[in-house]
Amino acid sequence: MALRFSTRKTQRFYYQLDGEDESYVLIYGDEIDIRDGASFKGPDYAKAVYRGREGAVRKYSIGGEKKPDVGTERAMEMYFLDVGQGDAAFIVTPGGRKILVDGGIRRTTTTDFLVWKYRLDKPNTRLTIDHLFLSHADEDHVVGLIPLLKHPRVTVKNIWHNGIALYASGYNEKLGHVADDKLHTLHSSLDDLDGADLTDTFGEWIAAVREQGANYAALSKADGAVDVGDPDVRMEITSPIKESDGTLLWLKDKSHTINGHSLTFRLVHGHVRVCFSGDMNVEGGKHILAQPGGALSLDAHVFKSPHHCSHEFHIPYLDAVRPLITVVSSGDSPDHGHPRASFLGAVGRSGRSDHHLVFSTEIAATFTDTGEADAPAPEVPEGTDPDLMFATTELNRMARRRFKQALPGIINVRSNGREIFAARRVQAGYQWEAYEAIDMTDYP
Repeated sequence: MALRFSTRKTQRFYYQLDGEDESYVLIYGDEIDIRDGASFKGPDYAKAVYRGREGAVRKYSIGGEKKPDVGTERAMEMYFLDVGQGDAAFIVTPGGRKILVDGGIRRTTTTDFLVWKYRLDKPNTRLTIDHLFLSHADEDHVVGLIPLLKHPRVTVKNIWHNGIALYASGYNEKLGHVADDKLHTLHSSLDDLDGADLTDTFGEWIAAVREQGANYAALSKADGAVDVGDPDVRMEITSPIKESDGTLLWLKDKSHTINGHSLTFRLVHGHVRVCFSGDMNVEGGKHILAQPGGALSLDAHVFKSPHHCSHEFHIPYLDAVRPLITVVSSGDSPDHGHPRASFLGAVGRSGRSDHHLVFSTEIAATFTDTGEADAPAPEVPEGTDPDLMFATTELNRMARRRFKQALPGIINVRSNGREIFAARRVQAGYQWEAYEAIDMTDYP
């Protein structure tokens, strides 16, 4: 067996089902095993295995030799998930490190995706997430992470957050003690929250973190960069930005403060830069740009749009990013009118290319019958934690089937450090809207 990765924008993987020829379309960076021996398609095809299914891929004339168009270099994979009105993205670095950013408001979708991708419905399969970044603790970012932490086959090593907790009582604001236009109540470790009266959702999140046993710590711009364990990837923290006394500026009200101090970062892979902006708003954007080198720290080719493409955006912030590819994560339940037309126009104008690609998870998912994806979660016996709906192999199989119907909602972005590829499924039958490679030497 030789583990390889597709090096074409798209190529077909052929297999047989009930005696009939069928096929999937692979995109750049998809993992495939090339096997010795003859394939069922004949000498012009190589024997191959994709996601546990045996089949074949075409051989091409490469350097005077006919062989499959695959390589040994793993791409950086980025998956922007359709989690409805919320955020969730999953990254696999070239060195195989796994990074999750937020989890959405649906309790199952993010976990369903990971069950599908890593075949957790199969016996003896496990998944280790090296880094989990919670941009901030609003429900549309944190709720989907709670059942994930309780999944018996998932281990999370590190959880990073912006230091802002949500309190049910004890303070004049849910975020803690506010005085002199500053938020004084910040936390880093779990011990900092001992005895605190937390909101129901945030308290449930913290209980799940304790149960998981991951390292849990706050980050700010002062930390500089996080070592993700892959020398080919650099993660630079851009916010929150603490004051000299360790507080955070109070940005008008509770929602503006927690959004404007989202944990945001820039991921650098070779010549490719990716900006994850959480729910950044006007006030937070201005605060970042006011810092020395603030605009330069945002400059990126791929942009996870802030705050689900809401109307509260700062045009100079968008101009500092200058994206080639923008991904909007939004949904229609609850309906906040996202993505806003004003944002789409502004971010399109701010792009560094005449062919700026703007994707929306909501729009991508609209044109498919989701079927099982909208089915109710399986019944859980009385007295059992409802989040343990993945506790058995059969329940994981149900999760995998449920998620396969929602595949078109994923925006796929791949990078080899020199080029960027972007694609999304246009139907559950493994067809793709795929774009030609974008060469970074054309867009420094």
